[in-house]
Amino acid sequence: MENDEPVLIGEITAPFGMRGEVKLYPYMDDPKLLVGKTFLLNGKPNRVQSVRPYQSTYLILFEGMDRTGAESIRNTKLFLPKSELPKLPEGAYYDWQLKGLMVQTESGKPLGEIETILYNPTANDVYETSLALIPAHAQFVLSVDLETGQMVVSDDPGLLK
Repeated sequence: MENDEPVLIGEITAPFGMRGEVKLYPYMDDPKLLVGKTFLLNGKPNRVQSVRPYQSTYLILFEGMDRTGAESIRNTKLFLPKSELPKLPEGAYYDWQLKGLMVQTESGKPLGEIETILYNPTANDVYETSLALIPAHAQFVLSVDLETGQMVVSDDPGLLK
C-alpha cells in the first residue's frame, strides 16, 4: 500500500504484576482498539489479548506472555502501518494527521503549525505551536480540515504562550 509507513502508537514502559501485563504510554486516544492487533516483539508475533486503563497509562496483556516476556519488552516502542490503524470515529484524529497543520483563530490570526502534541491520558491532550497551547477540546478546536491542512481555534487569549 502506498504511504503505509509505520506509525508510533505507544511505548511499553515496564512490566506490571506477575501475569505478564505491561504498562503502555499511548499515543492514541483509545488503546482498547489495539485488542486483536499483532506486534512483532523480540522477533516473534505477539497478539494483544486485552487492554485496560491503569492510572495515567494502560495495561496490555499479550497472548501467551508471562512476566519474563514482559520484562524483555521493557522500553519498546509499538508501531503499526497506517493501513492497520483502527478506524477512528468522526472528529477524532491520529497525531500524525494533526502535526504540521496550520492553526489560526476564528478571526483569522495565525498561530503557527502544530509542532508537538502533549499527551494526557487523564485529561485533554494539548496541541503546541510556537505561539499557543491549545487544549484538544471542542470548546477550543472549532474545526479541523485535513484536506487543506488547517485547524481553526477559538479567539481565546488564554491559548497564547
